[in-house]
Amino acid sequence: MSTPSISVPGRVAQPEVALARYGERAQVFLDALAWGDPTADAVVAELVAMGRGKGMKMIRKGLAEGIGSLEEAPESIVRLFEEIDHRPEWLRQDLLDEAARAYCRHPVTIGLALGPASLVGSYVNGAAVEPLALTRRFTDQGQVRTFETASWLWATTRPGGLERFAPGVAATVRVRLIHAFVRYHILDGMPWDSGRLGHPINQADSAYTLIEFSLIPLRVMRQFGIRHTRREREAIYHLFRYVGYLMGIDERVLPRTEEEFVELERIYHLTGSEPSDYSRELVAELLDTIMPDSLADQSGKLAPVVRRLARPMNHGLSRAFTGDRTADLLNVERNAWRHLPAVLTPPVFLFNELQRLIPGELDRKLRRSLKFVDDATKATAERLGIGHDLVDTSAASGADASHPAAVADA
Repeated sequence: MSTPSISVPGRVAQPEVALARYGERAQVFLDALAWGDPTADAVVAELVAMGRGKGMKMIRKGLAEGIGSLEEAPESIVRLFEEIDHRPEWLRQDLLDEAARAYCRHPVTIGLALGPASLVGSYVNGAAVEPLALTRRFTDQGQVRTFETASWLWATTRPGGLERFAPGVAATVRVRLIHAFVRYHILDGMPWDSGRLGHPINQADSAYTLIEFSLIPLRVMRQFGIRHTRREREAIYHLFRYVGYLMGIDERVLPRTEEEFVELERIYHLTGSEPSDYSRELVAELLDTIMPDSLADQSGKLAPVVRRLARPMNHGLSRAFTGDRTADLLNVERNAWRHLPAVLTPPVFLFNELQRLIPGELDRKLRRSLKFVDDATKATAERLGIGHDLVDTSAASGADASHPAAVADA
């Protein structure tokens, strides 16, 4: 077998196999391990120079009112807003609308997918979680960060969430800048071996995160008996393609179709490194603490019972969703809960298919689901004492003060 035609970071396993199997797509992925986000990185350098609090106030004003509302904005910020304001020629509003309806009808199942399936599946790559290990972003403030991620997701995927001045666009751009702040922080003096790890929060790993919110939740819903039409799946992938565009993911690595999302997932796992000790620490925090507390917040008077059952359930579901090999590598327990999807599939499938036959029921289900999301978000915020949606608007004090994207509002 020939050697790869490109130089790759030491973290990459089986580059020759990936190139032989996936050709140009694999080569772009391997190249992208060394790519940052030039636009967002230039903005962050500017914000650090002018003062993070002042700079983020300018960004938030531009997101709410447009670049025209900013007096003498730096060139880097103007360039960022040119990207945000540009609507790619491939973008279809009808698919964004269809995706929001199809996605937001199933918040409980998506919530179950994001933890035991999506995050656990990404944590198995020890190199990809190295930025989290350096900044301790999830183990020190895991519940807060999970809340921030959920706030971003539901702002983005709900109907109208990706209109230019909607909360979802603003939140997505702010997440992009949070990632750039973390990159800046790591490269500004933290121990980082680029020869082994590639670029921190690089384009390849960032592209994979889209899979965590699209391909994997759709797969989990299918395991539970929830089916989507071909058009609904096409729409959901289209929505996350646009999310990726707003996140600054390079078009060369950004997946476009269901087939490309599947291929990207396979390349990620084929070339991924072995899990680290921090990978296992992340999984334990997620399955044993973060998710049980989150599920309890959604359960009202049943919260004590749910919290007690949630830990073994999370482990069982994670093994069912990610497979025995990944589960064994990450110390995920084996128990009877792993059979839950198979038990629930027939009744869930029948129930959801009947709902499609009742006139107006899908719209009513969407309204109920969005209310559930809003109520659960409020309950979690109250339990954690959170007054912000993303770390860049939290007070730069206390536990958040050391976070690279934490800024004071003053």
